[in-house]
Amino acid sequence: MSTLAKHPSKMLPPDAVPLETLFATPCEVAASWPKDEPIIALIGNGRHSAWSRWSIIAPANGNRITLQGAHALNELGVILEKHGSETILPNWIGYLGYELGYAIEPTTGKIPDNTWPLIDLIWCDQALVHDSETDTWWSIGGCELPERCTTQELQPAWAGLHDSSGRDVFESAVKKAIDYIHAGDIFQANVTRRFSSEVCGDIRSSALSMLNSPGGWFGAWIEFSTDGRYLMSMSPELFLQFNGETREIITRPMKGTRPEQDNPEQLLDSSKDAAELHMIVDLMRNDLGRICEFGSIEVTHARSLEHHPTVWQCVGEIRGDVREDVGVEEILRATFPAGSITGAPKVRAMQIIHELEQTPRGPYCGAIGILGKSLRLNVAIRTALFQGTGTSHQFKGEMEYSTGCGIVAESMPHAEVLESEVKTHILRAMPVREVN
Repeated sequence: MSTLAKHPSKMLPPDAVPLETLFATPCEVAASWPKDEPIIALIGNGRHSAWSRWSIIAPANGNRITLQGAHALNELGVILEKHGSETILPNWIGYLGYELGYAIEPTTGKIPDNTWPLIDLIWCDQALVHDSETDTWWSIGGCELPERCTTQELQPAWAGLHDSSGRDVFESAVKKAIDYIHAGDIFQANVTRRFSSEVCGDIRSSALSMLNSPGGWFGAWIEFSTDGRYLMSMSPELFLQFNGETREIITRPMKGTRPEQDNPEQLLDSSKDAAELHMIVDLMRNDLGRICEFGSIEVTHARSLEHHPTVWQCVGEIRGDVREDVGVEEILRATFPAGSITGAPKVRAMQIIHELEQTPRGPYCGAIGILGKSLRLNVAIRTALFQGTGTSHQFKGEMEYSTGCGIVAESMPHAEVLESEVKTHILRAMPVREVN
């Protein structure tokens, strides 16, 4: 069990007030939010998991920071030192885009032009917080309940996914990554395949329906409504959990996927999938070693099997104690982006990804969650990006959804194509309606 789970009272700020008469799920509370007020919803859908314990429903109307360019992380570090706490809130909520890694290590590639900033965060000091371990609600910063918290019928608003990168293009990129591995450049690279869909209608309700079921341990719906941008994540993967008080840091990389209808023993018996995860566990252990006390790094789980919506996954877990002289900026500089979505060695893998992928990843493969003097960030996989016009209830635009596969020497291009499609099942499982 993590340190954060051992000390639940310390996760809540002093002004937290219990809401003893509220009996509703986080998705029900979010669904009752006023339509004319933008919303932040971090929803942990996994009620028996220490990792998905806390959910936050909050207005997305606090101060906002968007950062671009080579010094984005430096600027973020200054902001977090001045404004942030060691408890869940008050803190910043939003995302770090994958290409922030180019700012951290310029040799990996030139920062591309993108409509999604490298960093986009909203200050959150008022919220309703749910503790799934005790099934209790808390109000922080005097946040008031919506007028009614009842289950609403939530209908999806997007049409079926279309392969926007092209199966042949993806398979060719996989083959080139394998060539780099055989040439000795890298041991592993994560290659992305992109899908898209036209969207119109009530995307907030659609997203909350997805976060309710199938959901994800580190789910998120964030409305950057003034820019016509919206972010939904059903990620099962923890990038970083850092407790600024105890100094404990935990990361849980995932590698190896099978459809949930398959026998999970096939995944456990796969030497190829085991090699994928062991490489990334070693990479993340080394990353944490740059910022942690000597001798404190521990691989608490080398390879465990977990069931997540539509898939089986294998997961590693590494913990350590961060040195007292290391701040959040240094933690991110040492670890971002997550090794599970780059490959190993990280810098060379990122250079190859930059060559093979023609479209910026943006928030996808970055990190989404809470930033302050503590951190709770997912790896932004199973993440949909919405851009368009109108409100979240009357939206018209495009949704982008991407999947990634870890490529190693034993990878077969055709099998990686199939795996990339398996990872869309969490979105394809929802009924769709035609978009006019």
